[in-house]
Order: sequence, then structure tokens, then C-alpha cells
Amino acid sequence: MKNPLLVPELREMLDTRDFEAIRDFFGDQTPALAAEFLAALSPAEQRKILAALEAPTRALVFAELDEDVQLALLDALPAVESVELVASMPDEPRLAFLEGLQPEEQPTVREIIESVDTPLADKLESELDAVIAEPKPEPEDLTVEEIASEIAPYVEYYRIAGERVTPAERGDRRRWANVVNPPKDVLPLLAKHFKIPVDFLTASLDIDETARIETEDDATLLIVKVPYFDETVADVLYFTVPIGVILVGDTILTVCARPGSVLQEFIDNKVRHPVGDRRFILQIILRAVLLYLQHLKQLNNAANVVQKKLEAESRNKQLIKLFNIEKSLVYFTTSLKSNMFMLERLKRSGLLGDDDVTQNLLDDIFIETRQAIEMANIYSDILSGMMDAFASVISNNLNIVMKLLTSMTIILTIPVLVTSMYGMNIKLPLQDHPLAFLFVVGVSVSVCVVVIYYFMRKGWLER
Repeated sequence: MKNPLLVPELREMLDTRDFEAIRDFFGDQTPALAAEFLAALSPAEQRKILAALEAPTRALVFAELDEDVQLALLDALPAVESVELVASMPDEPRLAFLEGLQPEEQPTVREIIESVDTPLADKLESELDAVIAEPKPEPEDLTVEEIASEIAPYVEYYRIAGERVTPAERGDRRRWANVVNPPKDVLPLLAKHFKIPVDFLTASLDIDETARIETEDDATLLIVKVPYFDETVADVLYFTVPIGVILVGDTILTVCARPGSVLQEFIDNKVRHPVGDRRFILQIILRAVLLYLQHLKQLNNAANVVQKKLEAESRNKQLIKLFNIEKSLVYFTTSLKSNMFMLERLKRSGLLGDDDVTQNLLDDIFIETRQAIEMANIYSDILSGMMDAFASVISNNLNIVMKLLTSMTIILTIPVLVTSMYGMNIKLPLQDHPLAFLFVVGVSVSVCVVVIYYFMRKGWLER
């Protein structure tokens, strides 16, 4: 995948030979994101940037590049550098790269490796020989039990009975199956096992997916955006992730890309009165909305703390914290609005039934969602106004400092002006007088006192 947004900036760094900035830029990014920026450049530019990076960073970024970009880069690099680059990759990506080579590509890579006489080249050659010699399994259809065995490590089954969530067996009816961040190669097996489209799984794992409803064959997908707190992220602690809820037969399948989401509260029996029918979906949505309200209050409290710190001392660090809080509020507002559109369509579809209990639960969700949207909008407006106010205060403080410095400069200029006039090499009044120096000093001080008095009357010397 290529991301061309920063190509001009990266080329400017190369033109100015600012390799320190290049190392800082790629060191601050994740390897996958750095690879997206690098892939948008030409092979010659990629070579220069990789040469500027430290060896561990270079290997990790190269491992994340697409195979076609990797091969083009290896072809552009000298053979010694190509071998060192591939050999320095982590074991798993390196083997995946060698295994992914097509039969017509293997001779080219072998030729590069054989042209280098180093222990690293010998190691790579032996690994490539092992990959080529390994027999490729013939594609075959797996049985139901074999598929179930393959996906077993990634699926957890639960049963809701007696208002409690307990582990269940795969064969239990009316079960809840939960999948968290499965590998891409397992998705086709999951789709085949549960008899659902693969697109339902990929959409549920896409962080940028919006809330929606989709029906295909006998399966229905509901994507709900839920709040997520990640303390490992330094800047934006609160954001949103999608949870895919798939209805197929008597099974409710939930799919999420992040562990520890709102679903974990059901697994840990922290949610009161869970139900085992399709109203369980509404309970997930309701719990997510309540988490939105809780996190919104926490964001507001954090903004109040930062505001008090800014009132005591204005620093860029505090303004950046306010900006990150505002980003979280934008995530929440956007996700809540998409959830509201999904709920309106869900209510019209009658997918979950039209009995009084279901309708009352839906009404509660609508009320809480509207409240959350209003809170998010209010907090966002207050925060925007607060940031504008502090920006004005900082600008005003700068103007006051500049006014004070300008006034002091004018005052200090007066003695310089007077003494420079009496320093000219011409006939001057009182130049032969014994008190001429005191006269010059007295005139300078007197004028300065008058100007200081005038500035004080105008308030220009106040801070």
C-alpha cells in the first residue's frame, strides 16, 4: 500500500541531505505506516532513505513493504546490500518473503544471493533451497471437523443462561461465538464454518468501518461503533472501534479487532441480566452507549484539569492535551451519529422483533444515544471555545511583552541619541566646560524620566 501524502516533504529531506530528520521521521512511525510512505517513492529514493536508517528500523520497514516493492528495491540495490537487507529481516517475515516468491521470481533472487560470498548469503541460500525443496501441498477441501479444528484457537463459545454468561461447547444451540483479531488466513475458514460471506469478517475488522446493517443470504451483519480506551497510546487515549455482530441461524457471532472491548464486560459477567436471544444485540449496543457517556465525563474532567493548569501557566504541552481530547470527542460524535442511523434502520426493519420488551429496550438506547450525542457536541463546543480563548490569551500576553520591550528599547535609545550627538568631531556647545559630562548625563536622564512617566501614564510599562 502506498501513501503519497508526504512525498514532497520526504524528497525535500533527501535534497537537503537532512538524514537526521529522515531517521527521526521513520523512527517515530510504526513499521507498517513507514512502509506506506516509503512505497510511494521511486526505488532510487527508497534506497537513499533506507541507507539513512539504522539497521533495525531498516529491516522492519522493508519487511512491511509489498512484495513487488521489495523485489524492485532489491533489483535497484547492490547485491551486498540486498543480501544484508533480507538477512536482517525478522525470521517470520523473511521466511514469508522467501515462501511468497513465484517460480519465475526465484531465479532472480537466487542470482542476487549467489553473487555475494558472505555467511549471510550462505544462510539465505540454504533457506531459499529449503523453501523450494519443500513440497507444496495440493489444495483440498477440508472437512467440517478439520475446519473447526483450525479455527478453534480463535473462537470462544459462550452460552447465556440464568442471566449469566458461561463457556459453551461448539455444538450447543443458541450460542454466542466471539472472535477477536483473527489472522487474515483464517478468515476464509471462519466464513466457511459459520456459512457467512468473508466480507462480513473483513468489514468487522476494519477500524475505519462505519455503523451499518447488511443482509446477504441467510446472514445479517450489524456493525456497531463502540468506545475503546487504550492506555498504551500516548496521545489519543479514547477512540472508537467497530464490532461486527453477525446473525446466522441460532448463532450470534461477534467479531472485533481489539481485545478488551465492551464484549469483555459480558464475558466477565459485569453486565446485569444478559439475555440469550436476539435482544442480546441491543444489550451490547446499550452497554456501548453507557460507556460513551462514562468516557465523555472522563474527557470533560480531564479537560477541566488541563484548563486549570493552563490558567496557572500557559504551555504548549497543555494545549496539545486539549487538542487530543478534542480529537477523541470528534471520534465519539462521528461514531454516535453513525450508530444512530444504524439504529433507525434496525428499528424499521423489525429484525429483532416488535414485542414490547424489545421496543422499550430500543427506546432506551435511542434516548441514551441522543444524550451522548448532545453531551459530545456540548463538550466539543466548550473545548473549542476554550482553546480559542487560550489562544487569544497567549497572543495577548505576547503583545504585552512586545509592548514592554518596545517601550524599554525607546527609553534606552534616548541616552544613546544624546551621547552620540556629543560624540561628533565638530565644535559643540559646552564642550570645554568642566561639567560638560554631567550636563550630557543630566539631559539624558531627564528626558528618560519624562518618557518613563509618559509611558507609565499610558500603561505601556505594565505587564
